Amino acid sequence: MAKRRGGGGGGGGGHDAAGMMRWLLTYADLITLMMAFFVIMYAMSKADVAKFNSLKNSLAVAFRTDGSASSLIYTQQGTQPVEQAMSMDGSRETEDFQDIIRKVQANVKDQRQVMFIVDERGLTIRFLDNVLFDLGQADLRPDAQAMLDAVGTALKKTPRYVRVEGHADNLPINTLQFPSNWELSAARSIAVTRYLIDKHGADPKRLASLGYGEHRPLYPNTTDENRAKNRRVDIVILRTERSGGEISTIDPVIKR
Repeated sequence: MAKRRGGGGGGGGGHDAAGMMRWLLTYADLITLMMAFFVIMYAMSKADVAKFNSLKNSLAVAFRTDGSASSLIYTQQGTQPVEQAMSMDGSRETEDFQDIIRKVQANVKDQRQVMFIVDERGLTIRFLDNVLFDLGQADLRPDAQAMLDAVGTALKKTPRYVRVEGHADNLPINTLQFPSNWELSAARSIAVTRYLIDKHGADPKRLASLGYGEHRPLYPNTTDENRAKNRRVDIVILRTERSGGEISTIDPVIKR
């Protein structure tokens, strides 16, 4: 009986050794997979950033994304150096956007009055309505012209399409001139567009004016502060691939 117990013990030792070998093989496989994972991650980190951004923008156009906050690339306001925020993107368009931003910043006295956003649509230069207009009005304030002069000078040489978009809050307006926020936001957009054309010779064929009323808010219209942020005018310089959605210029003469 004692001898059989000894034999059984020897068999158990052999079984434990086999189990240990299986555990080591599993551990070795895990280490190999982890090494392969980190090699792949390292290789991806060396990817061409400009090509990646070009691919991302192409996909954005293909899927017709609308430039919502979830796709935001850069946001810059005030005196934060935009070059630092955009330094990783080496595309030609981004360099052009940087140049426009620098020119506007150099001619705007209070940097807090303007915001710059770069996303898949292009470059947005954003002004809150109280910077350009008095409440409920669509006539440019005299002190607003200097800021629009800065934008007009910066846009003078750009070949890209430009959209001027007016936005309002949800407070109703019902006057003879502006029966609703549609008319108010559109009139403000047109006022900025007309100024860029009349004062700076912007090409009308490359400009568009849009009024969205209160229907595209950035924030819930639940507080006075949020409503003030939703009242804005955006000047959007479109990326090249976005210009495909604009109406091309044709010969106005109809041949019969």
